[in-house]
Amino acid sequence: MTPQLARRVVQFLSQPAQAQSEMPRLTPGETEFLDLLAKGYAYKEIADRMNISIDTVRSYVRTVYEKLHVHSRTEAVVKYLGR
Repeated sequence: MTPQLARRVVQFLSQPAQAQSEMPRLTPGETEFLDLLAKGYAYKEIADRMNISIDTVRSYVRTVYEKLHVHSRTEAVVKYLGR
């Protein structure tokens, strides 16, 4: 883990619990996508498991990152698991 990522994780975890629990509404597909992402699957593997195209996975990436206000896979997973 890079020092920059470690700093972000510490900042996120030091936020009040109320701020962390404010999870936006996600569709069932977005939730399944995040669950597979949290398990460490690659985008291609997620597409295969969800029976969707890689372009749909990329669409999930954009919408989920926007809804969660994150900029990376790690931030998205940390926010999802910390809900």
